[in-house]
Order: sequence, then C-alpha cells, then structure tokens
Amino acid sequence: MLTRRAFFRRLLADPKARELLMNTLAVGEADSAIDLDRVACHVRDRALSRRIYQHYAEERRHARLLGRRLEELGFAIRPLPPELDYESYAQRFAMGTPRSRLDDPTPFSPADLIVFLCGSKAAEERAIAELTGLADALVEDPVTVSLLRAIYEDEIRHVSYATEELQRLAGAGRREEVLRTLREARRAEARAHRLVSHAFARRLMAMLGYPRAVQILAGLGIDLAFLARWLFPGGLDEPRIADAMAISSDRSTPDELRARVALSAEEPP
Repeated sequence: MLTRRAFFRRLLADPKARELLMNTLAVGEADSAIDLDRVACHVRDRALSRRIYQHYAEERRHARLLGRRLEELGFAIRPLPPELDYESYAQRFAMGTPRSRLDDPTPFSPADLIVFLCGSKAAEERAIAELTGLADALVEDPVTVSLLRAIYEDEIRHVSYATEELQRLAGAGRREEVLRTLREARRAEARAHRLVSHAFARRLMAMLGYPRAVQILAGLGIDLAFLARWLFPGGLDEPRIADAMAISSDRSTPDELRARVALSAEEPP
C-alpha cells in the first residue's frame, strides 16, 4: 500500500528524487522573497513596510538555509523546470500583486494592500500545510525536519501579520472587499498548486518507479484536494500569533531600514 511515509522513505533512498525535493524547496523559498522588498517600497505605513521588509529577509534566510542543506547532501541549487515554477503560475492566475503594479511608483492604495496581503496569506497558508506534511513524512531525516520546523514557525508569523492587517482593513469598512479578494487569492493559489503538484508527482513517481495505476491515484488525490480548496475557500480567520512581526520603532529612513533588514538575511541563523 502507498502511504505518505512509505513514499518519502523511498524518496530519501533515491539520490535524484531527494535532490529534486530539496532543490524545489530551496528555489521555492527564494522565489517567495521576490518582489517583497519592492512591495515594501510602495507602502506608506512605516510599521507595515518594516514588517514586509522583515518578511523579505526571513524568506531569503530560508532559501539560504535550504541551499546549505542541499549542499550538505552533495547537491547544488539549480533552476526549476517551467512546470514546477509555482511563482509563475501564481502570477498567471492573478494571485497577489502583479509585477506591472510594482513598476508603477505610486504608493499602494488600500485596495492594492488588500490584493498583496490576500495573495501573501494564501501562499503562506499553503506553505504551512506543506511544511507540516513534509516534517511528518521525513522523520528519517531529522536534520532536514529540524530545519523545516524552524521555517514553519516563521511562516506562522508571516500568515499571522497578513491576517492582522486584513482584519484592520476589514474593520475600516472594507470587509466585503477583503473577503472577496481573499477567496479569489485562495482559488488562484489552488490552481497554481494543483499544476505544480501534478508535475512534481509525475517526476518523482517516475524516478521512483511507481506503476501507472499508482500515479493515476495520486493525481486523483491532488484533484480532490484542489476541488475542496476551490469550493470552500473559507473566510477571514484569526491570526495564530498576535503582533507576530513586531519590530521596535526607530527613526530609520526607508532606505536605511531596507539595507539593514536585507543584510540580516545574510547573517548566520
């Protein structure tokens, strides 16, 4: 019988499959940091801009730590094939801030903030679910599990501050807009995740020699999970951690803050 744990036990025993998994995680974290610093430049609220810069720095640190783990296993980071490019699909399905908006120097309006925060929340919710599943399945690789659990704790904070900001905007008379945009973001995320999951499963199961019938069943499982997310995108919940991205107030200019927070991504964990 194919169980998640049995699948990952076989994966860990196969060098190519192990490399694909770890490389996908490392590149995914690096991609998740793309444009966060540009978003922060568009945010007039200094406290929120600071949180977004901190988010940016932490995602870069995650990518660096996963890249280091990949090297410890004897591999090097490589670009992902197009069918595994989650960020490209997210942009295609209009999840979060479009790059064209970031090219416009005009500060973000409340509507722009809602689009960004809903996209970020949808992506971080997915990251939390994926990290939970991986940590449970990869128990035979405790070093990687420890790293994934540390990243998980940061992702909880990221989704919490996005939720807090969305609650503030909802309380300022934009609840319907927040709920509508959040549902759209979760559905867009589900479409991106479905395509990447199918491509990832096909590659891994082919590497590991699973029969076609098992691959078909795995694909059905992915489609059922997508359908549940699409039909029941949920509403605006409560943050898991209050004041999750608290940063002490100071008088730094935006450029000084950006340089300092970005530099923190390069510091040892």
